[in-house]
Amino acid sequence: MSNVPGVIIKSKFKLPQAARQARRYTTYLSYIDRPETKARSHQFENYHDYMEDELKSSGLFTATQDRLNASEREQLRDIFRRAQENGSILWQDVISFDEAWLQEVGVKENRYIDEQRLMQATRNATALMIEKEQMLHATWTAAIHYNTDNIHVHIATVETMHPRERGKRKPKTIEKMKAQVVHTLADRTREQEKLNAFIRDEVLAHKRNHATLSVSNRVLHPELVRQYKAIQKQLPDDKRQWYYNMNGMQNLRPSLNQLTDTYLATHFEKEHATFKQRLDTEVAFYERSYGSASQASAYRKTKEQDLYTRMGNAILSEMRESDKSSPKLTKGDTSSPKQKIRSAFRRERIMQETLYRIRRHMNDEWDHIKNQRAFEQLEQEVQHER
Repeated sequence: MSNVPGVIIKSKFKLPQAARQARRYTTYLSYIDRPETKARSHQFENYHDYMEDELKSSGLFTATQDRLNASEREQLRDIFRRAQENGSILWQDVISFDEAWLQEVGVKENRYIDEQRLMQATRNATALMIEKEQMLHATWTAAIHYNTDNIHVHIATVETMHPRERGKRKPKTIEKMKAQVVHTLADRTREQEKLNAFIRDEVLAHKRNHATLSVSNRVLHPELVRQYKAIQKQLPDDKRQWYYNMNGMQNLRPSLNQLTDTYLATHFEKEHATFKQRLDTEVAFYERSYGSASQASAYRKTKEQDLYTRMGNAILSEMRESDKSSPKLTKGDTSSPKQKIRSAFRRERIMQETLYRIRRHMNDEWDHIKNQRAFEQLEQEVQHER
C-alpha cells in the first residue's frame, strides 16, 4: 500500500493591489498561463485561462454548472475583474489526488475518470469552506487538470461584495475541506454504521436488558458481579455525579473500563474481535487517505472511547436505578430477627431453584448430544450393512 496521502490540499491567496503584490502575481501567472494571456497576467480573470486550458483540463465548472459556454465564461471573467477592482482577494486552492487512491475508491478505472464525482467533491469542499469562513458574497470556479503525474483540481474564489482584508483562512477549515473531499469520494458510512451498530444495537441493548446482578451472572460470571459491586461501593454520595464524564467519576473510570472489557469478554468475545478488525480497517483507510498516523490513531481512540463512555453510562444508569429500588434502612427500622432469617431463607431457596434449573438444562443438553451421537452411529452401521 502506498505511503502517499490519497488527498492533499494546498492553498494560497493573492492580494488585488499594491505594486509589489501585483508583480508577484504577474510572475506567477507568467509561469502558469498560456502565451496569449501573459500580457495581462496580473488580472484575476486570466487565471481562468490557465485553469481551462484544453491541453491541461476538462474545462471550467462552478457550483451549479458542469460546463460553461463562451458567454458564461465571459460573464464569470467579468465578475472576477470587478471583484479585483473592488479590492477582493483571490484565493487559490489545489486539491491533488494520488491516482492509486482514486483507483482504490473507484473514481479511476484504467483510463476512465469519474469527473462527476471529482466535481461533486470539489463543490462540497468549497461550499464548506465558504460556510466556515463566512464568505457571504463568494463566487468560485474550478477545473480538473491532468497535466501532471497526479490528477488535481484548481479552485479560484473571490468576494464580489464587502471584501475582507486578510486572506489567511483557519487551518481547521482546510482540514475540513480535505475531510469533505475524502467523504464524498469514499463514503465509509456503511462501514462506520457497522461499528456503531455493535456498540449501540448489540452491546448496549444487551446491557439494558440484562441486569448485572442477576442470579445467572452471580453463578456463572462472579467476576463480573465482583467488579460491579466494587465500583458501586466507591460511588460518590452525590448521585448527580453518577455519569461517566463527570468529574466525580474520574478515579472510577479505569474500573468502569475494566468492567466493560470483562463484559465484552464474557458476552461478546467473537463480536468484539470482529469489531476490532473492522476498526483496524477504518484506521488503515484513514491513514491512507490523510497520510497522518497520529490522526488515524486519534480516530481509533475516539471510537474506542465512545464504547467505554456509552457502556460506562449504561452501568451507572443501572446503579442509579438499583439505588432507587433498594430498601433504605433507617433508625426506625423494626424488622425483627425472625423476618430477616425468613428473608435469607427465601433468597437461598431462589438461588437453589435457579441452580437446579441451570443443572437440568445442562443435563438436557448433554442427553441430547449423547442421543445425537447414538443416532449418527446407528446410521453409519445401517449404511455399512447396505
